[in-house]
Amino acid sequence: MTISEKTFGSSNNSAPSLFFSLIVPGLGQFLQKRRERGLLIFLTTIILVLLIQWSLKNQGIGKVSIGDITTSWLWLPLIMFWIWNVLDARAFVANRTFTLLPGILFAAIIIYVIAWQVTGIKLGRLVERFNDARIVATNLLNPDVITISVQGQDKICAWKCLYSYISDKLAGRPTEGVIRLSKNLLDILGAVKPVPASRWRVGLDLAEPVSKVNTFVAGKMIETIAMGLMATLFSTILALPVSFLAARNIMSRFSGGTAIYYGMRGILNVVRAIDTIVWGLIVIVWVGLGGFAGVIALTIHSVAALGKLFSEEIEHIDPGPVEALTATGANLIQTIRYAVIPQIVPSFLAYSLLRWDINMRSATVIGFVAGGGIGFFVVETTRMGGYQQYATALWVVAIVIILVDYISAKWREAILRDQPQRDESNRRTTLNTLRLAFYGILGLVAFIYCWNLTEISIRSLLHPGKNFGQLILDFVSIDLTPKVLQVVIQQMLVTIFQAMLATTLGALVALPFSFLAAKNLMGRNQLSTWLYYLARGVLNILRSIEALLYVVIFVFWVGIGPFAGMLALAVTSFALIGKLFSEAIENIDEGPIEAVTAAGANRMQIIAYAVLPQIVPPFVSYLIYQWDINVRMATIIGFAGGGGIGLTLTTFFGSLQYHKAGTVVAIIVVVVALMDFASAKLRQALI
Repeated sequence: MTISEKTFGSSNNSAPSLFFSLIVPGLGQFLQKRRERGLLIFLTTIILVLLIQWSLKNQGIGKVSIGDITTSWLWLPLIMFWIWNVLDARAFVANRTFTLLPGILFAAIIIYVIAWQVTGIKLGRLVERFNDARIVATNLLNPDVITISVQGQDKICAWKCLYSYISDKLAGRPTEGVIRLSKNLLDILGAVKPVPASRWRVGLDLAEPVSKVNTFVAGKMIETIAMGLMATLFSTILALPVSFLAARNIMSRFSGGTAIYYGMRGILNVVRAIDTIVWGLIVIVWVGLGGFAGVIALTIHSVAALGKLFSEEIEHIDPGPVEALTATGANLIQTIRYAVIPQIVPSFLAYSLLRWDINMRSATVIGFVAGGGIGFFVVETTRMGGYQQYATALWVVAIVIILVDYISAKWREAILRDQPQRDESNRRTTLNTLRLAFYGILGLVAFIYCWNLTEISIRSLLHPGKNFGQLILDFVSIDLTPKVLQVVIQQMLVTIFQAMLATTLGALVALPFSFLAAKNLMGRNQLSTWLYYLARGVLNILRSIEALLYVVIFVFWVGIGPFAGMLALAVTSFALIGKLFSEAIENIDEGPIEAVTAAGANRMQIIAYAVLPQIVPPFVSYLIYQWDINVRMATIIGFAGGGGIGLTLTTFFGSLQYHKAGTVVAIIVVVVALMDFASAKLRQALI
């Protein structure tokens, strides 16, 4: 596809523009009043030069020897990019349009060659270690859910064993043994166990002080759910006042408010750029390992994310009620109470439910560093080689996240749906009052249960660990020595390349798959309907599991390093991009499809001439969006052996080099902020 630009008035003399573009790429376009394009070409050239030089010096990528001269063959596509830049400037001078594709192609060759080498992609490992992958796949498909006792010996009863058992039962034949739920599944979901009597039981004379009573002990998945719920509740409450401080239309109404606005926005952006896993590393020094540390880490990140969303919603309210109340002499508090809050309640509730969905996913992996929850369970089982036990955790996580996603989506839809005005003349019935009271009591019981389950302790919160103060001091005293910066920047580049390759691979696989997951294209007959539901199911299951959990699988298959991390990111990218692509296809205009179908076009012609022209712009936007997400995710996959900056960070933390860890976090914040800004600008320019 050719991407064209609007033409501008030509100059009487084209020589200066062409000369300037030859000397400084992009300068000719800049002088032709194509400032954004010229600046983009100039910055791209600088980046490509630095990458080629860095990759040759540090990695030997593209190295060739010509006589006594050692150089890189990657300079050749850079020269071609330079020539394209001159031709592009010449086209503008002559009032002609010119395609961006050659420039994109030459730059992509350089970047992808370097990314492939830096990330350590070795496709041969996928074949050489296929037997290892088959072992993992077999274990994943046969989770440790049922235990069968045969002659006093317990063993895992996989699907084949379970099928035989059920067949024998139905046929009236003697079974091989006795089956029951496995200890592994009960550890995940919870079980009734004898535990020392609690204080309230003893206080009510329901148990002896030293006795044990049968009590339900929550499993790791229940603890994970509690962590997600408590973090969402705390972050929603804390984000409310923060969001008003970060709303320009509110803070600009009094002296000094603008400074507070910029300060709060800066804090939210920095906190949001640091992943929950990184916050977990810091928090465990504060309150120690456990579910409480996970709740705090999730809450810190969620406050920043919700604060940004809430503040943007406040900035987009109807200013009419605010101006009307201000004109009557209302103060700031009264204006917020009666003019702002009534407009934002539905959106705030919807965002909180969305955050609950996100927090549940994050809670499944926070245990990798903070302890507690299903993440800690995964770490322990994989260390012992228990991949069937790990498989059970994956399946449970997938089911729970899919349910949470469904419930959250339905509740958000109900909240945001236009509701008819209530008839205030109808008094609340006794039944409604009792229903609200029941929900209130149920919520209070759930809150107390989750509080105790996650072991939230105000005392621990107010009395941090002895080394916490020193950690913070070392953390902010970042190490900017050349040796440390070289290591951190190199690993950050690996992380960025991981994200880029994962996005590309995920998108290439998702593109054809997304057509199978689009209902408007697949609901024509029974076979296509089944394919649609199968495709949607695959996307939902894969999307429900965090990349950090996939890394464990690929480390076993291809070994520790960036390659494993890239493959894990590619799986999550495939699932998310496939869902977004399929929804974009479902939202297209049906008119062209009907017209082409009426003309007798087959399925491939319908897609080529009626579907593709409509979906290219949103597809490009989603790709950029996914790359932005993957850069954030790639910063933490190293915690499970996925290489990149995450591995560097965990190494510094593990060796108590907090000043170097602070350097890593600072670089992450800068890169994520730049990626966020660049991706927003690219989506704005291309769509």
